This record gives sequence, C-alpha cells and structure tokens, in this order.
Amino acid sequence: MPTRGWGWAAHLREGGTTPWTSWSEPAEPFAETHLPGAEVLELLRRVNTTGPLQRPRVDSLLRTSPPGRGRRDLPLVGDTSPRTYGPQPVDPAELAPRELLRAASVLLAEDLLETGPTAPAEPAAEQEKLPYRLVGSPWLTMPIREELERQGKLPGGRGFTVYVLGGPLDEVAAGAWQFRTFTNRVNPWPVWLRDAQWRGWLGPRADLPRIAAWWAARVGRERVEIVTDASLLPDLLGVDSVPGPWSVSAEANEVARVIGQVLSVRTDLETQRTLLVDGLRPRLEKLEPLHPGAREVGFPAQSLEWVATRARAQRDALLEGRYAFHGDPDRLLPSGRASQGPDERRALALALSLLAGRS
Repeated sequence: MPTRGWGWAAHLREGGTTPWTSWSEPAEPFAETHLPGAEVLELLRRVNTTGPLQRPRVDSLLRTSPPGRGRRDLPLVGDTSPRTYGPQPVDPAELAPRELLRAASVLLAEDLLETGPTAPAEPAAEQEKLPYRLVGSPWLTMPIREELERQGKLPGGRGFTVYVLGGPLDEVAAGAWQFRTFTNRVNPWPVWLRDAQWRGWLGPRADLPRIAAWWAARVGRERVEIVTDASLLPDLLGVDSVPGPWSVSAEANEVARVIGQVLSVRTDLETQRTLLVDGLRPRLEKLEPLHPGAREVGFPAQSLEWVATRARAQRDALLEGRYAFHGDPDRLLPSGRASQGPDERRALALALSLLAGRS
C-alpha cells in the first residue's frame, strides 16, 4: 500500500534532500521490512546534502536501527495514527543532533568491523630497553609510549625510573575521559564530570598521587619522579623528541565514544580499542580542518573552583611525598580556561563526513 513515508524514503534513497514536512507524494514500499525510522531517514537526508552516496551504502544505512536494547525506530509525524504506546511520531527536522549521531554510530561501527584492525607496525630492526617507565595521564603518555616502542626504545631497562607525567588537573581529568572514549565505554563528558563531582574524585587516571604511591610501593620512592613539563621528557628519556597528544577535538571524542558504545557489544575490548585508536582516530584527524569551531574538552566555569581545590590537594600530596619534580609543581594547578564541552552539531557533522567517506 502506497504511503507518504515510503514516498519520502524512496526520494531520499535516490539522493533527495527535501525535508519531511515538504514532502507529499506516496509510494509503494521498496523493501519487505518496515519503514526505516525517522532518525535514520533524516540522517540520510543530511548526508545527501553533502553529496550522493552509492546505492549499496544507502541501503546499508536504511537497514540500520538506532542502538539500544528494546529501542524502537521513531515513526514519522503525519504518517501514522496517534499511538497509546511506544515512541510518539516526530518531525525528523526537530530531532536533536545526538539522536542522529546515535543513528549514524551503527553503520560507522559496522564499517570499522568490516575493515578490521590495521596490521601492527613492523617492530624496529634494533630494539633496546631504556631505564624508564612512563605513567600518569594516559592521554599524554599513550602517544609517547607508542612512538618510543615503534622506534625500538622499550621501557623497563635495568634500574628504570618511573616518570609520572601530569599537568593542569582540569586537562588531566579531561584527558582521562578522552582516553576512555577511544578505549572503553564511558558516559558523555557532562555526565562523567557530574558523577566525578558527586563522588569527590576524578578517578584513578587523574589521581597522580595515587599513581605515584602505587609505583613507590613497588620500586621505591627514590625511583619515582613527577614530570609537570612534557618538554623536559626528551632529555629525561634520552630521546630526540616526543609527540604531543592526539590532534582530536572534543567533538571527535564524542563521535568515538558513541561508536564505541556500539562496538562494545559487538566485539572484545582489545579489538574495540584497536579499531577506534588505529582505525577511526586517523580519519577523524583528517576531517577536523573541514569543520571549523572545534572545542576542547574542559570544565565549565562553575566547576573551576571545585577542580582547583582538588588540584591543590594533589600538588601538596606529591610535595609531601618528597618525590623529585621536573617542572614547577604549580603546573598541576588548573589552567582556568572554561569550556562548554563537545558541540553536538559539530560532532554530527564529523559523523556525516565519515558516512560520506570523506576521510
């Protein structure tokens, strides 16, 4: 039976961009399954505005349903009778960007799974263990450790020193969340931050005194040193240079987080990390310049005093622990820059570019 909803879906399937409320032509169903949900159809309409997709890609998108156990596709307003149960009909143009991003995450996760993990880099021809271990903020340390290991400069040499790398606590805490967006399931940044404030603790990856104490108990306090200035690391490690954090925005982190939610129920944790870090991250980095207005992950203005209090406590605890410092201990205090967190509209724009294959 021809319906307006199937008519709009057929229009979008052919690359159309007409909004739902401006569409009136009915059509017969072109698939044996139910009409795709409003969020999937609106997602396709917005992708079409950036350029046409190949038909197999379009059909793959139309077959997806938003993630979430027991979650139903959203019906189109004006295409169905009012319901007394389930989700109510919606105007697709009024859906929040996060709803469309969730819809996009299913196909983007399937893309990563289909491509599979990238082959590991060939180990360096010459390898040596250097007398260091680098711990602390994982958002800072992971790129450095990966690069040093790629060069064959492995940690854990005889009599190694443990370097605890940190910085302004607001940035270290943000980095803890950013790290998890690519490596595990994690709540949205505002929810993560709200929960941390409710607990009164920013978690183990942002607790430098706890990290230092853990290592001091195992190798001795004299072999644990605190680094607050990353520019000092090359001399400490005996290398020419070290890379900085990955060049991804708060919105790219949000895209990775949402895709990671889907991957977490489709594959094991190690594969999820590899797909996101080695597969998705480089693509997001290429897309960043195409979408102006990138934000950094950070604390809102009303939370700056709260994090400053905890930063002073961490600094004082490390000083009381009598660890050697490389860099000013006051560099652990917050930067004082307020942030609004990821912009959902820009996160969606990145996801649309991924769907369109622009990276």
